[in-house]
Amino acid sequence: MESLTPEIRKRIVKAYKKGYRIKDIAAIFDVSRWVVWKWRKRACHPGRTNYRDRPRKPLKTYPRVTREIENAVIVLRDAFNWGTHRISLNLRSPPGYINHLLSTITGSTWEPVNISRQTVNKILKKHRRNGSPYKRNKKDWKYFRARKPNGLWQIDIKGPFLLDGKRLYALIIVDDHSRFIVYCGLYASIKKEEVITALEWAVKRYGYPTRLLCDNGSQFKSHDLKHWCKTNKVKYEPAPPNYPETKGKVERAIRNLKEKYLVLDKVFENVSLLLAEYIEWFNNVRYSLGIEGIPSSFYYEC
Repeated sequence: MESLTPEIRKRIVKAYKKGYRIKDIAAIFDVSRWVVWKWRKRACHPGRTNYRDRPRKPLKTYPRVTREIENAVIVLRDAFNWGTHRISLNLRSPPGYINHLLSTITGSTWEPVNISRQTVNKILKKHRRNGSPYKRNKKDWKYFRARKPNGLWQIDIKGPFLLDGKRLYALIIVDDHSRFIVYCGLYASIKKEEVITALEWAVKRYGYPTRLLCDNGSQFKSHDLKHWCKTNKVKYEPAPPNYPETKGKVERAIRNLKEKYLVLDKVFENVSLLLAEYIEWFNNVRYSLGIEGIPSSFYYEC
């Protein structure tokens, strides 16, 4: 069908304003319902109504990527390890030393150009320089996981946080092999006595771990905890300071506790009563991407 004239478009809108149904208007003028909706919507815009075709020229244009622009992008990437945003910014408004560098490389006076981050990334991808520039100098991450259940427990404290109008702390113990929550409890305050009591409860239900990994908090540096570990032949392992990656499993469990459980306080009352239900869901229902399975199936594996 040929393009509608401005007069017909005006009549379509006029018919709609008079109360005709859209399907009837479409049948009268032999157009689709989408066309009726299109011109009805355009006529409702504030300002002067215009039924002529809009110009097809894009509102924003970018310069064509030349060999000089590609060379400039590669030079900035190799020289400074910059990302796409900073490269695009320095090509658009380069400081003096960058302008001098680019002029030297290209052999002519550098004229600022405005190219998008996506274009910069395409250039880097073309020359195999996209991605993190620091990856080449770093060693591959070594994934660690205990070989069997109860081979290593990780313990940590979350808090303080507000729950049911109270200032509370959470003590959580996670099995490293399976991500299984061995213990999780809420306290008004946590001292070394609460830590030992929680460990004894977990041991009575699940057995002794081979090793216990904790941070350098005052609750975990006590002689009583070290004595408890020595008495029960559990190897006490404090994590290195300022290196939370060592306790990655329990840190992730704490994050899940915050995102999946503590947020319920915004919707429900007496959320502290739902802690046991949350732990049951976490251990027996939730699929963990870290182990590609359900924690309980790995903890109770034969």
